[in-house]
Amino acid sequence: MELTPEQYATLKILLSNREWRLNHLYHVVNKDGKIVRFSLNWAQRQIHSGLHHYNNVLKARQLGISTYTALLILDMCMFTPNYTAGIVDRTGPESKKKLAKIKFAFDHLDHLPQTPTEEDRELALIGAWLKEEMKGCYIGATEAKFPNGSTIYAGTSLRGGTHQFIHVSELGSVAVHNPSKAEETITGTLNSIDQTGVVILESTHEGGQYGLNYRLVTEAMDLVGKPLTPLDPKFWFFSWVEQPEYRIKGGKFSGAPELAKYFHSLETDYAITLDEEQKAWYESKSRTQGYKMRQEYPTVPDEALNPIASGAIYGSQINRLRELGRLTAEYEPDPYRPIYAVFDKGMADFTSIWWIQPRPDGLFSFLDNYTANGLPLDHYIAELRKRDALFGRVKDVILPHDGVNRDYNGVKYYEKLEQAGYSTILVKRTSDVWSSIDSTRTLLRHAVIHARCSQKTTLPNMKEGYISGVDALANYKMAPPGKNGVTRNEPLHDICSHACDSLRTFGDAWAAGYIAKETGWKSDDDDEGVHSPYSGLARGAESLYL
Repeated sequence: MELTPEQYATLKILLSNREWRLNHLYHVVNKDGKIVRFSLNWAQRQIHSGLHHYNNVLKARQLGISTYTALLILDMCMFTPNYTAGIVDRTGPESKKKLAKIKFAFDHLDHLPQTPTEEDRELALIGAWLKEEMKGCYIGATEAKFPNGSTIYAGTSLRGGTHQFIHVSELGSVAVHNPSKAEETITGTLNSIDQTGVVILESTHEGGQYGLNYRLVTEAMDLVGKPLTPLDPKFWFFSWVEQPEYRIKGGKFSGAPELAKYFHSLETDYAITLDEEQKAWYESKSRTQGYKMRQEYPTVPDEALNPIASGAIYGSQINRLRELGRLTAEYEPDPYRPIYAVFDKGMADFTSIWWIQPRPDGLFSFLDNYTANGLPLDHYIAELRKRDALFGRVKDVILPHDGVNRDYNGVKYYEKLEQAGYSTILVKRTSDVWSSIDSTRTLLRHAVIHARCSQKTTLPNMKEGYISGVDALANYKMAPPGKNGVTRNEPLHDICSHACDSLRTFGDAWAAGYIAKETGWKSDDDDEGVHSPYSGLARGAESLYL
């Protein structure tokens, strides 16, 4: 296309403005499947106007941040010679989809709608001219090359070379399901970025309050309001509340008690007031999203950082406790009822302890959880005595079957606890792990978990604490398939499993009749090795299955 000097001068002025280019040059497919001209929405406009070198974005679903980033990458590569950008996603097909979105926008630079306006015709001519200028551009499945020397690479990680722009998507999911891959993304991909370049790390969060993504998000949150260097992350949060589409026109909230309580807490705790149409949308969306609602559509950042991992073994139980307000409860222990301390023991590994008190109403008070690593039994005995002072004396310390093993000094685990003045119960090994898990699921349905159990164990000179009991329960999941895709019907052994194994030991002790619902005491007639007279269930415990 031949341009007059005047036309060229005008075009040069327009094309020198990146925001103008983003709002006029590119086309996308909208939610209705129609080709439309891209225009920055409220969230995209915010991040574009305040874009930092390193950006950490926590968001609700379908706000268009990925689309904006894809088009920004295309724009940078077209208008900046020798520019190198990378797209990293959790899977190869997903990274290819983002590059395909870039290809679509490039191919449709000269797109005309069925009934074009004069502006549409003028912009299509500009697009045709740009395509001519970029003649020879190649956009394949995993890379794109432009005649000005710019390139785009797409994959699950980027190592080697130097990039001026990197987009990392859904690190939250990768950090939960493949921690080593997430570490590779950060150490490999982010180390390849030029200090003057741009990183956009955007994701919904999984994994509760532990793991790589949680650390990166909280580090960014801690810097809010402080001066940032190019290497410091800038935190962005986009709530579903601000999205105009997230409402049902003319809709009315049903008044469901649990959601009503939640909406009221938003008003009192965060000064967020929802109208009826927003409440109706949230209620309707919750029916399909279930426990994932607050993960996929968070209202506030704290809410986004407390989701349940996909496929969590105790996911439905933990979510239900959260809805009932029994997950971070505040209460005092009953001074007249016994307290049990239950161990998942380790000498060179993690040890996790729960303090649990049966209640007269059929519920169980989870008073505290303590998890640490590589410490001697004396350390945990000291923790028992601290809780004795806070809660009251522990009646029994419940140990798994390997409590008979000796430590490095040749002393049996249970013997040392008894020498310290604690009565112990050894729980026989359960051959069927899923039977233990089912008992624990039943137990959790009747739990009232104190807020202390959501706090990490921290030790002196320790930057990050060990995982909290609640986060361990919320993220305890199945082991991934083994070699050749062989399914493994067992829980994953990771940082979450220690607190969960400890609680399973309590569930086994309860199911075996060592703990009665009415009294919380083991029957006096139940000597070690003698079958329980209650046929595997404590007195009164049958009601817990109702």
